[in-house]
Amino acid sequence: MKVLFVEGKNPEPLRALARLHPHPYRLLHRPEQALYLLEVWAFGPEMEAAATGLEGYRSWSFELLEEGRDSVF
Repeated sequence: MKVLFVEGKNPEPLRALARLHPHPYRLLHRPEQALYLLEVWAFGPEMEAAATGLEGYRSWSFELLEEGRDSVF
């Protein structure tokens, strides 16, 4: 499974991007840096292309290798 990360200073384009596609996501915030990070799981190529097209945002994806059993969530 692939995981997509999109980073930026304004959460609204990230929310809009996430709501356009039916993939599980989380939106994280780091207030001291006014930074938002969208994390999307099991996304398709259209989602990655849309993220790449967001001007002023950085995006990257990773292949999930494993998950721990003792999650703190």
